[in-house]
Amino acid sequence: MKEKICVDEDAYVEGNSDVEVDFGKVGTDKNDDYDAYDPGTDSDGANSWHSLEMKTPPNSEDELEEETESDEVFPVFREGARFGELHLEVGMKFKTKWDFKEAVREYTIQEGRRIRFNKNDRNRLRAVCKVKECGWVIFASKDRDDTCWQVKTFRDDHSCAREDKNRAANRNWVASKLVKKVRKYPNFRHCDANTFFKTKYDLSLNRNSISRALSDARNLVYGDEKAQYAMVRDYGETLLKTNPGSTVKICTIPQPNGDVIFEKMYVCLSGCKNGFKAGCRPLIGLDGAFLKTVFGGQILSAIGQDANHHIYVIAWAVVEVENTANWKWFLELLHADLGDYKTHGWCFISDMQKVHYC
Repeated sequence: MKEKICVDEDAYVEGNSDVEVDFGKVGTDKNDDYDAYDPGTDSDGANSWHSLEMKTPPNSEDELEEETESDEVFPVFREGARFGELHLEVGMKFKTKWDFKEAVREYTIQEGRRIRFNKNDRNRLRAVCKVKECGWVIFASKDRDDTCWQVKTFRDDHSCAREDKNRAANRNWVASKLVKKVRKYPNFRHCDANTFFKTKYDLSLNRNSISRALSDARNLVYGDEKAQYAMVRDYGETLLKTNPGSTVKICTIPQPNGDVIFEKMYVCLSGCKNGFKAGCRPLIGLDGAFLKTVFGGQILSAIGQDANHHIYVIAWAVVEVENTANWKWFLELLHADLGDYKTHGWCFISDMQKVHYC
C-alpha cells in the first residue's frame, strides 16, 4: 500500500508507510542545504518553511552551552592598526583576555564613547556603554579549546553622543602614545602633547594626566632615573676600565637600613686631562648649572679653551647644591689631577664669587 506523504505545497515523497522521511531536505540533491525558517524572507506563505533544523545565531551569548562545530574561518585580531581604522566583529579571535580588553579600550576611544566592564571573570568579559539607554555591548569568552578569546556578541550601535573626554584614555594608554614623540623630540613639552592628542585623537586631557604620562614615556625611552642612580658605581668602574689614569670619586650617605643615598660625584678623564696640559691655553673657566631632572642637583665644571677657541671639558662633578663646601671639594680634586696652578701659570675665570673663597 503506497501513500503520498506531503512535505510542502510543491513537493511530495512517494513510498511505503514505514519509509523514513527527512523533513530537513526536499528533493534528491544531498548538497542542497537550507537555512532556518525566517518569516522575513519566506516566499511561499506563512505555513511553509525551508527546514525544521534550528540553528544558533552566530552572536548568541549563551556561552555556557556547548558550541556547535563549524568549518567557518574567523578573523584574528592583529595589533598595530592605525587609530581610526580599528575594526571589531563577531567571531574575531584574540590571543589573551588582555589583548581583547585593550582592543575594546582603543576602539571606544576611537569612537569617543565611555564604557564599563560589567562582567569580568576568568572565562568571560562583557563591556557596555555607560549611558544606560544606549544599547552598545560587546561580549567575548574563551573558546572551548581554551586557546584564545572570541567575540560572541557585538552590537555596535550607539544612541549616545560623542565626547572629547574619555576615562578609558588612562595613564598607561596616554604614555604609550607619547613614546614615539619623546624619542623623536627629546624636548617634547606639555603643550605639545596637549595639541597632539586634541588633533589626532580628538581628546581633551587634563594637565596632571599629561604630566604623569610624559614622565612615564621618558622613563621608557631614557630609563628610570631612580634606577640609574643604582648603577653609578658600575658607571665609574667602566670609566676607569676604559680610560686608565682617570679619576672618579663617588660620595654617598649611609642609611640605618643598610642602603646608601647618592651625594656627589667627580669625574676627570685621563684623555681630557692630558689633552688640556698638552695643547690648550692656560685658562680654566669654572661654572655651575642646574640639572633638569626629577631629583634636581647641580653640575660643576672646569672648562678649558683649545687652539681653535673651542670649549674643552677638563673635569665635572654632580652635587646636590652649589656652595662653598662643594666648590672646595671639586677644586681640591682638580688640583690633584692637574698639579699646582702656580707652577703651570694657569688663570681661573668664574662668574660666581663663591669660587674665590675656596
